[in-house]
Order: sequence, then structure tokens, then C-alpha cells
Amino acid sequence: MATLRNQSMSSLQMFASAPVGTATEAQLISDRDTLREITAGLDRLEALVENTPVIAAAAQRGYFTPDEDDRVRRALLAYRNYRLAAYEIIFRYWDYAWITDERLRLRCFLIGFAAALSLYAKSLKIIQVAEHQPLLRAKLNEPDGKFELAAGFFDEVIVGYSSLINYWTLARADRLWRSQRRSQLFRDIDGDSDWHWLGDLIRRKRMVVRKRLFDVLKRRLRYDWRAFWRTALKPARQTRYGLQSLLGGRFAGVHVVPNPVHVLTPAVLGAMRPRLQPGDVLLCRAEGKLTAALLPGFWSHAAIYLGSRAELEALNVHLHPHAIKHWNEIPENPSPLGCVIEGVSPRVRICPLKTCLHADHVLVLRPNVPRDEIAAALGEALGHLGKPYDFEFDFNVSSRIVCTELVYRSYHRRGEIQFPLVKRLGRFTLTGDDIAQLALEGLAKVGGIDHAPLHPVGMILKRRDGQAHAVPTQRIIALLRRIHAGWRPARKAPMQSNSTEAA
Repeated sequence: MATLRNQSMSSLQMFASAPVGTATEAQLISDRDTLREITAGLDRLEALVENTPVIAAAAQRGYFTPDEDDRVRRALLAYRNYRLAAYEIIFRYWDYAWITDERLRLRCFLIGFAAALSLYAKSLKIIQVAEHQPLLRAKLNEPDGKFELAAGFFDEVIVGYSSLINYWTLARADRLWRSQRRSQLFRDIDGDSDWHWLGDLIRRKRMVVRKRLFDVLKRRLRYDWRAFWRTALKPARQTRYGLQSLLGGRFAGVHVVPNPVHVLTPAVLGAMRPRLQPGDVLLCRAEGKLTAALLPGFWSHAAIYLGSRAELEALNVHLHPHAIKHWNEIPENPSPLGCVIEGVSPRVRICPLKTCLHADHVLVLRPNVPRDEIAAALGEALGHLGKPYDFEFDFNVSSRIVCTELVYRSYHRRGEIQFPLVKRLGRFTLTGDDIAQLALEGLAKVGGIDHAPLHPVGMILKRRDGQAHAVPTQRIIALLRRIHAGWRPARKAPMQSNSTEAA
């Protein structure tokens, strides 16, 4: 089994196991029982993969929903943990041949060989499921800081499986197994009920290795061919995305009119503050901004209101596993207006409300879900903190986040909220107008705000006089419909001078 070490040396450098020559009976029994748990867990994962409709549904739809994405991540995380535990056992008994006690040596070999066979067989299963599913393959290769998953995991699995050195090592171990299985010593070990399952495991799993040389070669060639094209195209892709990031970052704050005066001042926002609650979805627009002119629709930006740390603690958000990692990044004493979390260039950030709403129009939508779901949504949003902004607007990639995607990943399928993505220019996306339209459709279906998935609780618009106007609650829906139909409340608004702005 010596050369299986090449399968994942980077992952195995964390292990500092004692030399096998010092293996004790207690360690051997512990590893045998651990391997039983590992194989049972891998079998459960395999059954889950075979019976889940998630993969087929995502392939038919063209993207993974956030909850499906998390299910794939959790399964991958479990597989990774089982995989690392199996590696630890394999390399603890790496040099079993140095053990002087014959009975101990054979049992160490059996545990190491069984662990290697199980890992090899499950690697094949993952490859068979994902290799011809581009959407799933990309998801398994995608990094995710929220789950502490590194990039290229599926590629790592297929490289290990298709390694001829690893295949040859297992074949050599198989020959040793065949030479030992009829020995009296093996029969004595196999006769013990606590060890018999290990022999059965080897007898079943070794069939996966036998007669698979052609399959190993074929998959290796296929992987090398894909790797070649990825390497060849990588500079062009990096250049393209780098240019998108540069241009997007430069133009994000550019205005098409000089010295614009945005009417959502701290005083205006202060009057709206009593209506806001943590978890509210904010849609806004800054007139004269280049992004507002270029992006489709009226609502050009989205954010989630956090409020203050005290308000978040009242919801128990600080207990959410994703929030714990970022809790100290939430301002302890924010401004009286509170803070928001938003996806902007260059990354997802927490900022004061007045910074986010340096704009002219704002709509406040409240998710109609229980408090614990609000807390879970806020914890989910905080889990994306620090992720880079996605200039490609690709909702299939969760390692980069755009503003509306933060809302999508935090609230999709909480209560009755469901965001259907729309394919635009080859990408599945969600715009601010899509979110507003979803709120309108929900209100129309239920006939009121009490049961609507999202309902408006506040709206401020800049009108033709250049001033901010708070919209009465009873008029919000009618004005939202007019905006959706193409009406622009601030059209031909008069410009104000620099002296007025300074005042």
C-alpha cells in the first residue's frame, strides 16, 4: 500500500500518527471499530446519493437552489471527513511489514487494506455519479469558505482513483491477501466474530479493483484531456474575469451626471428607522449612477437589514454556526440607523445603513416567516461575509456573491418564499425587480399582506421636485405596480447646485 500516499499528501500532512511498529492492541481495536463506522457512513452516503432527486432536479432546472446547494455541500463535507479518517487508518499501518508479531502484523494489514479498498470503491461511486454531470462536477470542485471546502475536490478524487501507481499498489496488496487468506493464522482471525466482518468487507470490495485497469486508464485520459483544456483556457478566463472586476469596480460608483444629490439623507432614513426590523430586505436605486443606467429594471441594488448587535442577539443570531465566525465583525455600537449586509464590489460587507442607502429610492420588504427563520436567514447571510463580488452574475457559483444573490441564498424556501431564477444572457439570475415582482404576485394570490411571503412595510421615492417622499402604506402596492410597468417617479428631476448640496 506504500504508494497510495500519493493520493492526497496535502490532506495527510496533518496526521502525526505513531510508527506502526509501536501499534498497541488498544489502538488496533480502536481503528477496527472506527473503520466499521466509516464504512457504514460511506454506505449511508452512497444510498443517499442514489435515492436523492436533487441531482436530477438541478440538472433539469439548470442550477442548484440554495437548499440543494447546501445538501450537496453537507454530503461532500461528510464524505471528506470519512475520507480523511480512512486515510489516517491507512497510513497508521503503512509499514505493517516491520511489525515482528505475526498475528499483529496480519491484522494491521487487514485493517489498512480494507480501509484502502473502501475508499477506492467509494471514490469510483462518486466519479460515476458526477463525471458526466457538468453541473454537479462544477459544484464538487467549487470552493466554499462557509463549509471550509477547498477548490478542486472532485479533481482530487479522480486523480487518486485514476493513478496507475495507486492501482498497482492495491493490486500488490491483493496478491498478498490471496497468499494469506488460506493460512491457519488468517482462519483463526477470521473465525473471531469481531474480525470476520473485515474479511467479508475485503472479499466484497476487492472485486472493485480487479479487472479495472482499462477503466482506470480511460478515466485518467479523460481527466488529463479536461485538465489540458482548463490549463490552456485558464489565462484567457482569468484575463476576462480580471477585466470584468476592474471595470465593474471602477464604474460601480460612477455617476452619469455631475455632483448628484441623493435624497435619502440620514434625517430621512431616521424617520424610517422605527419601521425597520432585522431581516428586512431593502431594494434601492440611486438616480444618475452608471450601474442604475446599465442594469435592467428599476431596483438596481439589494441588501439585508441587520440593525444592531443587541437586536441580533434578541433573535439568537449569535448562536448560528455561520454567524459565530463573523460575530466580531458586526459593529458593537453602530450608528442609530443600524447596519446592513450587502454584496458590493469588491466583496460582501457589513456597512452602516446610510452608506448602503446613499440613494434616492428605497423599498422595504419584510419576509413573512417565523422569528427563528429570520435568525437562520441572517446567520446564512453572515456566512457569506467576505466572499468576493460576482461580476459574472452566475448564481450557480456560491463562492462569489452579487447583491440579489445574497437575498436569494438567505431566504429561498424559507416559509412560502421561493425565488425562481430567470435565465438572462446564458446565466440564471435574480434582479431587484424580480424580487419586487415576487412580492406583488404573492400579495395578489393571498389578497393581503398577512399571508404574503414578502410584503412592503415602507417606501421612499424621489419625485420630480427633487425631494424624498415617504409613500403611505396603502399606496405602496399601487406605486410598485406602476414602477413595474415602466413609470419612473424622478424622471426629469431638477438638478441642484453644489452650493445647495453643501448646505
